[in-house]
Amino acid sequence: MIKMLKIWTKKRLIILLVCLVVVLSAFLIYHQKVKKIELHLGIYSGSSWGVPNGNDYQVIDQVIAEFEKKHPNVTVTYESGISKDDYSTWLSDAIINGEQPDIFILPENDFNLLASTGSLKKLDSFIQSDLKVSDFYNSAYQAGRYGNVQYALPYESNPTMMCINKDLLEKEGITIPSSGWTLAEFYGICQQVTKDTNGDGILDQYGLTGYTWQQALAAYGVQLFDEYGTKTYLNTEKVKSALGVWSKLNALTGNYQVSTEDFDEGRVAFLPMTLAQYRTYKPYPYHVAKYSSFAWTCVQMPAAKSSINATQVSTSLYGISVKTQNAKLSWEFLKLLTDNEATQQMLFETSQGTSVLKKIMKNTETKDILKNDDFGSTALSADTLDSMMTNANIQPKFKKYNSVLEKVDYLITQSLKNKTIDSDLADIQHQIEDQLK
Repeated sequence: MIKMLKIWTKKRLIILLVCLVVVLSAFLIYHQKVKKIELHLGIYSGSSWGVPNGNDYQVIDQVIAEFEKKHPNVTVTYESGISKDDYSTWLSDAIINGEQPDIFILPENDFNLLASTGSLKKLDSFIQSDLKVSDFYNSAYQAGRYGNVQYALPYESNPTMMCINKDLLEKEGITIPSSGWTLAEFYGICQQVTKDTNGDGILDQYGLTGYTWQQALAAYGVQLFDEYGTKTYLNTEKVKSALGVWSKLNALTGNYQVSTEDFDEGRVAFLPMTLAQYRTYKPYPYHVAKYSSFAWTCVQMPAAKSSINATQVSTSLYGISVKTQNAKLSWEFLKLLTDNEATQQMLFETSQGTSVLKKIMKNTETKDILKNDDFGSTALSADTLDSMMTNANIQPKFKKYNSVLEKVDYLITQSLKNKTIDSDLADIQHQIEDQLK
């Protein structure tokens, strides 16, 4: 009897231990499932394009709310109030201190450095299995590529276009240009409208203002550097031709420097403007005070040949930290920001740039937004923006790109000012080649 009691007690103990193990295992599994995960997001306040923005965090907060609803155990946090000017320093300090966010916005000027120093996670494996690259405009998608590796996805783009004083051209009996127009047509119109209209012997109507030498090079499809940043192509016939056209355009007004104020007053035919600048002028009453005196429209930038897309475009990007402990969740959040139609539609409605997704720029909602803006239904169409973004100018990506381009800009600007560009180009090329070494 005693022996049987001992056996029964031992069995009870074993059963009890088994039950305890089961309960503990279930608890651990449950705890693992409900364990809170925190994703850190790096963003700055305001616009990426240097224009006023009253909806700093509206899109981001909406995306976070949607993401957290889908992932109840995940919290997405960010530090608010960081200005774009301070953001690069903030991000650099975070990386140096090992406190970089899981996902963060990448101003275009910071991307090359961060990609080249190994701060960004390679996205190619995610993309191959979970992204349709053709959803994006190629120019936007390529902005996040460095050394044949995709390190970031595009969030918003800002193309440059040519704004036109329609009333001035119509008064002169000139047909309004359309996309596909050439530099020859551009120069011809500028030459025709530059004149003294009141007979006092002084020019008071002008062809253009704000047209840069970089835009002239883009009109010829010029790439100043190879993709690896080892060669420069400054001293070439294409560059000389482009700078020659730029000089001829500026010579039309003699010593007078045409300003944007002249355009505002209705005395200038053409002004290059980014989409963000255009959209910032929309709100009443600011745009009414400046632009109620004449009708205007916007078209693609002119090019040396109609086959060249001379559109220059800037793109803001989002990337993932190479040190994130939550790569899969970070990727899901990145896609929700960049490759989600609802997010991108909201971004187009509340921000100043253009969506990086083709579908958004071709849908009825986007067309209605542009059609109903304060400038009139024909000022800028979704079809025009789509044409600009399709095969827009793509700049090479290498570590020294921004610093080298800054030096090129200084040297060429000085040479154009001194009217010695033809003789200076060879020397400028040698200086830049030395900096690239």
